[in-house]
Amino acid sequence: MGDKELMWALKNGDLDEIKSKLTAAVDVNRTLEGGRKPLHYAADAGQEDVVEFLISMGADINAPDKHGLTPLMAACFEDHLSCVKVLLEKSSNGFVARCLTLFYICCLDKDSLTGKWLVTELEENKSDRSFVF
Repeated sequence: MGDKELMWALKNGDLDEIKSKLTAAVDVNRTLEGGRKPLHYAADAGQEDVVEFLISMGADINAPDKHGLTPLMAACFEDHLSCVKVLLEKSSNGFVARCLTLFYICCLDKDSLTGKWLVTELEENKSDRSFVF
């Protein structure tokens, strides 16, 4: 499967096709045409099942694309809350630091459901946000 076909399957959530083509961690973490890894395409398109599958195969959650964006940032920017939740749950970075960075991205869209969810999560976790100001 060429990169274009794989990218199409990732964006459209064709999990059976993806499973048949990505059989090792090396496949899941390779850079595709366009300078992004498979996890970036799935997160950017809101494909939660694909995101979970890629992570289970060893996808690097924190890998930047050619623009320096992580899959988590891509999911947040596109307001794919289900993918944001999965990526936050599976990430090993500090919750507060990640949420504040993502909240900044979400502020670009005042109607972001992800931004509203992040505010609730930060409040529920009683996070010390004083260092931001």
